[in-house]
Formats: sequence, C-alpha cells, structure tokens
Amino acid sequence: MTFTQIPQQYAPLGAEAVYAVENPAGGDLDIRIADEKGATLGALRFAAAATARFDAAPALRRALRFIPLVGNTGFYAATGRVVKAAVTAGAAGTLSEGTEATAPARTFLPGREAAEAPALLTTLPRRRIIPEGACEELTLLTAGDAEAVVTARTADSLTAESYSVRTSGPLLFRIDTRDFPGAETLSIDFGEIGTVEYTVVPAVREAVRLAWRSSAGSVEHYSFPVVREVTKSTQKRRACGPEGHVVVPQRSERRTALASAYETPEMLEALAELTETPEVWIAGEEIYTPADVLTDEATVLRRGTMSCLEIEIRDKRTAPARWN
Repeated sequence: MTFTQIPQQYAPLGAEAVYAVENPAGGDLDIRIADEKGATLGALRFAAAATARFDAAPALRRALRFIPLVGNTGFYAATGRVVKAAVTAGAAGTLSEGTEATAPARTFLPGREAAEAPALLTTLPRRRIIPEGACEELTLLTAGDAEAVVTARTADSLTAESYSVRTSGPLLFRIDTRDFPGAETLSIDFGEIGTVEYTVVPAVREAVRLAWRSSAGSVEHYSFPVVREVTKSTQKRRACGPEGHVVVPQRSERRTALASAYETPEMLEALAELTETPEVWIAGEEIYTPADVLTDEATVLRRGTMSCLEIEIRDKRTAPARWN
C-alpha cells in the first residue's frame, strides 16, 4: 500500500488538498488525518477500493484558528494560522494497531493560492498609511532565519531597530507605532522578502479600525476615518392583556456605517474582501471585538475618479436586552 499523490509543502487550504493511495489487496481501506500532536482531524473509509483519491482540505480547514496578535513590535509564531498534518492509510479496522502507509507530514497555509518561500502573504499594497498609536501585523513565509529592520524617521532623526528569530516557515511580524514615538514614516525591511513602508498620520478620534482574515491567509488592518451613521435597533415581543399592551425587549443591536478614504482600485480591491471574509474584528488598543459586516457588495472601480468603500458593521455577538 503506497501513497501515489500528496499535496506540496505549504499547499493552500483555499483549494483542494488531494491525496491518492493504491491498495493492491483491494479490500476496505481506512484513512486517518491527524495533526502534529496526533489528534484526529478527519477519517474516511473506502469500501473494496484498489485505489482511493480524496480531498483533505475540508477536514484541515476546521483546525484553523485566527486570532489577531497583541503585543510589542517583533516576530511571533503563526499559532492557529497553519495546519501541520500527516495522513495514514491501512486495512479497515487496523489503524489502531499500526499503519501500512504514511504520507510525509505537510504544513498547510490558509490562503487561496500556493506560495513559495520567501514571501510576504498579504492582499494590501506594500506602501500603506497607519494612524499614530495603531498596530498591525504582517504574515511571512520564510525560507530560513528571519530578520527585520524597522527604520523610523522623525522630523529631525533616523533610528533603526533590528529583530530576528531562528526559525523558518510561516511567521507573523507585529508593528506597534507606539514603540516608535514621533515617527513620521516607518520602513520594515525583511531582506529578500522585501520592504513594507508606512506613512504615520495623526489619529482621527472617530475612526474605526478593522481587522479581517484575508484571502492570502493573513490578518489585514485598515482604519475607516469616516463614521457616516450609527443606528440602534431593538426586537420586541408584544402582547395585549387586560391592562393594555405589554412590550418586552428581546434583543438590540448597534449598526455603524463606515466610509474609507478615497483609495486606488488596488486598495479598494483588498478592502472589498471585507464583504466576503468569514472573520472581522474591531481593533481596540489591546482588544479585538468580533464584528459582522452587513454589506454584500462593494464598488472597487469607478472610471475617471478615485472611490471610497462604504460598509455597515455590527457586533457579531448580540446580547439580549435586559430590563427589570
């Protein structure tokens, strides 16, 4: 019994992760998908199969856990953002005793497209704007030890800080502008991966900063400077009795309509993923609050002029209205 097809290293879970195995005996065949700790992620059984072909991506995707980073500037492990798994095969009912074939372990990335190290996994442009006091993270795929040099320019000085980590593969780098007080620009040089440049602008008090899971498998950030409208709606249960109408509030929610700055089509294309991504957060100083984007479509190109993106959001977790 042998595996004849396995996914490549760093295969994307936004596509199929196809395995194929030959079973010369032709009997019933069991397949087990397990993570690096040995926990079962999925299992399959093929009846009287000389060959079996299956897609492991659905089982692997369930193991992904996206939680935005908090902390100081520096490198962090991509915990929950990737899945390391191995697939084993054997005659039906025998996997608990041993395996007849084991495919090499693979690390799977959560994006839609395959990536080769070294790479910066992002949907946003490499030249960005960030408000004072804001933070964001960058997702890297490294081929060896990772190093970053952050250069901060102020009105009258230039400073550089170096960060490094002795590991390879998927990594996260968090940048916190509070670690570079007074900086007007920030440049992060990752060597052969390239450079990401930020222009630091004054923070707008009313701005709402969102973070979301992107199609590249990263968590992106953007500050919406304009709050167009805030509405609050309440669902009520009504009854009519001897004393008249009785109203009991059941649930209330707060909706916020946001508008981006006028952006290029490239940036609007990236922001438009907010309308389809499964995970969005409202970014606070050290707290990320899950949010729900109600907008279903976005205009990313209007010929002859720059455009902005307008979306409506609400808290993802709705608490019941409580009254005495």
